[in-house]
Amino acid sequence: MPRAEHVEVIRAGRSASVRRLSDQAEFKSTCGFRRDLTPAVAGEPLWFHYLRIRDAHKHSHRRTTEYYFVVEGAGFIDLDDERVAIGKGDLIVIPPGTRHDAIPGDDGDLQVLIVAVPDPSDDQQDEDYYD
Repeated sequence: MPRAEHVEVIRAGRSASVRRLSDQAEFKSTCGFRRDLTPAVAGEPLWFHYLRIRDAHKHSHRRTTEYYFVVEGAGFIDLDDERVAIGKGDLIVIPPGTRHDAIPGDDGDLQVLIVAVPDPSDDQQDEDYYD
């Protein structure tokens, strides 16, 4: 059965959909190169995005919890003042207020799926940066 280019089913005012990673534009973000799989619109309960970690900047979120799931590669994640080795299959939970950044390993490849709850798009002051 061939894959449909776009799928959307609307039932009782809500829509179900299939969003393909290959259809999402990649752009530079705080932690690398990101592709959003959920739209940053009012009413969306979370952000779900795919991230290739590159040149991450240490930051924290005031009210957002982030869940990083490593899908490819290995490296390290800094959580406040602790550096932890991470690799494929690991889940990292980052509660609000935790200073964090990620560093790819020697092969330079670290790719993660990130779920951010609640969706921080409606609060531009959710993110703080550190040197």
